[in-house]
Amino acid sequence: METAAEKPPADWNETATDYPKNTPIHRLFEQQVRTRPEAPAVNSGAEALRYCELDGSANALAHELVSHGVRAGELVGVLIKSSAEAVAAILATLKTGAGYVPLDPDDPDHRLHGMCEQAGIRVVLTTESLRCRVSDDRTVVTARLDTFSPAPPEEEAETSGSDPAYVMFTSGSSGTPKAVIVPHRGITRLVRGTDHLVLGPEDTVLSTTNLCFDISCWEIFGALLNGSRLLFVDTETLLAPNALAELIESERASVLILSTGVFHEVAPKRPDMFGSLRFLALGGEAMNPNVARSVLAHGPPGQFLNGYGPTENTVMSTAYDVAELDADAETVPIGRPISNSTAHVLRPNLEPADIGEEGELCVGGDGVALGYHGAPELTRQRFVPDPFSEVPGARLYRTGDRARWRPDGVLEYLGRQDRQVKISGFRVELGEIESVLGAHPEVDQAVVETRVSDSGDRRVLAWVSSERSGASPGFAERVREYARDRLPEFMVPEAIRPVGTFPLNHSGKVDRSRLPEIDRQPTEVRNRPATETEQSVAAIWCELLGLPAVDREDDFFALGGRSLHATRMVALLEEEWKIPASRGRFLIRCLLASPTLREFAEKIEESISTTGSPANETVDFWAETRLDPELRFDAPVVENPNDPGTVLLTGATGFLGAYLLDRLVRRTRATVLCLTRAEDDQQALTRIAANMRRYGLSFEEVAHRVVPLPGDLARSGLGVGSRFDELAERVDLVVHNGSHVNFVFPYSSMRATNVGGSREVLRLATTSRLKPVHYVSSITTIAGNGVAGIRHVPEDAPPAHPDKLSMGYQATKWVSEWLFRQASEHGLPVSIHRPHEITGTTGEGIWNTDTLICALFRTIAETGLAPDVALPLDFVPVDVAAETLVHLITHEPPRGHAYHLTNPHGAHLGLLVERLRVRGYPVRKLDYGQWVTEMIRLVSKDPERPLTPYIPIFTDAANTGDMTVKEMYFAGTFPTFGRQNLVRGLADSGLVIPPVDERLLDLYLDYFERCGFLDPTSKGA
Repeated sequence: METAAEKPPADWNETATDYPKNTPIHRLFEQQVRTRPEAPAVNSGAEALRYCELDGSANALAHELVSHGVRAGELVGVLIKSSAEAVAAILATLKTGAGYVPLDPDDPDHRLHGMCEQAGIRVVLTTESLRCRVSDDRTVVTARLDTFSPAPPEEEAETSGSDPAYVMFTSGSSGTPKAVIVPHRGITRLVRGTDHLVLGPEDTVLSTTNLCFDISCWEIFGALLNGSRLLFVDTETLLAPNALAELIESERASVLILSTGVFHEVAPKRPDMFGSLRFLALGGEAMNPNVARSVLAHGPPGQFLNGYGPTENTVMSTAYDVAELDADAETVPIGRPISNSTAHVLRPNLEPADIGEEGELCVGGDGVALGYHGAPELTRQRFVPDPFSEVPGARLYRTGDRARWRPDGVLEYLGRQDRQVKISGFRVELGEIESVLGAHPEVDQAVVETRVSDSGDRRVLAWVSSERSGASPGFAERVREYARDRLPEFMVPEAIRPVGTFPLNHSGKVDRSRLPEIDRQPTEVRNRPATETEQSVAAIWCELLGLPAVDREDDFFALGGRSLHATRMVALLEEEWKIPASRGRFLIRCLLASPTLREFAEKIEESISTTGSPANETVDFWAETRLDPELRFDAPVVENPNDPGTVLLTGATGFLGAYLLDRLVRRTRATVLCLTRAEDDQQALTRIAANMRRYGLSFEEVAHRVVPLPGDLARSGLGVGSRFDELAERVDLVVHNGSHVNFVFPYSSMRATNVGGSREVLRLATTSRLKPVHYVSSITTIAGNGVAGIRHVPEDAPPAHPDKLSMGYQATKWVSEWLFRQASEHGLPVSIHRPHEITGTTGEGIWNTDTLICALFRTIAETGLAPDVALPLDFVPVDVAAETLVHLITHEPPRGHAYHLTNPHGAHLGLLVERLRVRGYPVRKLDYGQWVTEMIRLVSKDPERPLTPYIPIFTDAANTGDMTVKEMYFAGTFPTFGRQNLVRGLADSGLVIPPVDERLLDLYLDYFERCGFLDPTSKGA
């Protein structure tokens, strides 16, 4: 089953080193002054100061501050742009025993006044030109470099490493300014006695960061506490890649620390500029792996770090050495805790998460800030006792960031907890979408935000930059297609706007408030909607797709419409035009067949004028099952059908597919070729790896025997072109698990992928050698038998009554089963596997929540209403399903048998209701008809509800005419089924499918609440 969960070992946080913990910053600077007084200290424009000169100026300013009453423990404002004067002012403040507060001259007056009030600032150090920005009720001291004092003022009491060094204002993600109090030791542990960077007199450190961003502290004190030269870089040079490259070369710079936002702006244009650096570090935002790979390919610096750390833990908490980056990596890790720092991934109850489990990243060690100035309650909430430390009074800072440990002790950043939004009833992490878009090979940086439409719907929008492709035709659509292949439909941005550069704030981060508007204006509207129906439909399309107008000849899907939009549109049309909900699937079928506004409006008018139920799609299913007459079955059969050397797996980028791939590699000797829709091998590999990680699996552990195979089930020859014959010669066995899954679309819209794909698999399996095929079908193929009155279906009984199936997806599976069954009768080794509901894992409950059963679970929990029906809960955990399938593949002869992969100890929907009630969800049962009526009302009122895409299943009549489609699957109608083949195949395997009981349902509900699919705070709302 799942690998046993492991806690992170304690030695991952054993980071202690020897450093001057109790010595304040200014005393360490003075040590450098005494050691190398004539060495260059600071260069800023025309100003160049030696260590002795900088110290003398700081001493003089310190005396003046003392003369104005500044004392130890006070806070002094520093309103100066990054410069030598600013450094002297900072050192002067520290020499008095006070702490400094950087103030940005670019901030408006009201913000500066508010910060001074909040921090209790009485005295402000500034320049002559900025004196006017300081309010009259504060004392102004002008920072000058033309005064000198050989010694600092005497401190009333010697400053210690735990005293405040500075207060840094950070708005964080909430936008409310917080004043973070940082002690001297926080900086000292960052720049002295470290394992990530050792600086010395031979180094020139470039300072690129605004004083109000804490990276500036690393730059300034990293240089001046180690005898290095600090060189300030003006903004014009910083953002001009060629000028920055020239500066690095001419000044022989060795150390550069950049905000990630600036890096993303300059590196794509000159990725070679960093090769002469000894050290390059980034911080502030997630690093784009494509840009990192470009730098590595064009001559990397001696050391290349991706740093992570909040202001509340003094600049940096963890670091990752970007010495190399896997070609399939979609993110850049944030690494391990740096010297004298700790990092823990914790569950909501602050218990350690298992390795690989997502949780909140909490950081500790000597860098933890003292708290928030003037906000004791917020300090108590965010700075909590550190249960993992032996140091009395040690605290952890709760970052609000999501992360997980890799098995190798490296941390992966997963995004902000407060950047999770609700889209279509699902909790969506915007950072995850940014990571996926940013991994597109043409994208240098991606930003994702949501905007609320006029109708109140939340829309996902994206902005992307690309040095190579930003202006090329079709770039945005290529990125969008890339996202469609990797994200659930509700997470795919509705619109993507290429931008040349991103607006940055003073911290070097993307200023999301200044992102340009995304204009979804389509091509010129030449033919405006003419009829009342066209106008009504056009209004709905504009609302759903965020368009200002549409042409009556516009194609819904060409405008960006997707299946989720289609089902929402149907709900809105039913509400506006009083169309019976039972016609939902008919309207979907009309849209697929007639997707232009004009054609679809005509179909709606026909539907309104027609009495009775519309006819379902007519298909001659028996004709569909005829084998291709060109297939030949006279080739030799592979020698050992249970011990393949090479396996072709389809559907590897699905939920079950991820676990099948994992188990095929772990349980067999086979190399697994994964047929994947992608433009090339690398894109295919990226998709496969991302899918495994999405479901809690390690791609790295199986990558050595995974081979990407770009292709498409819907295309001739599986879309592999000239490689088809080579593939047929190489493959020893096929696991055909891929399909297009949609419970509303008709048979005709899924035929190419699901039936055509099966025909192409048969062609491959009969070419060169007869190769075993294990077809993963569905237990729902026997639903027609139940409706026809057949009460029990043995495994090897052929499925019948396709005309009664009533769903296109099930019908494609039915047809495919018959194709493989006939091929078996002609001598092809075949096994057919019919799983029931594939559900979450047995260990942590990890589940693909984008399914009908999950939507039903959530709807019951959120509405407090459950249908009073005997709906079977026949659950097979995905890890058990994969283990079972691989065991059957390696132990059972493929002789045409079918295996019902189902649970011998299932339950009914009532058990879910019971477990929800135990958790405090006030659920009551309704008669099925009443429940459906209430669901139709709720969905019509709010098309964003997760059940919306599935409503037609509950409302549309089955082909029998006497029940809805969903009622076909209720106990008493859906037939019972045999399991003898499965039981025989699993004998002595040790594999057990866990019963659907309180423990299993509680495990799943725990996961739903943990991942945000269910919101326990909304109970009874």
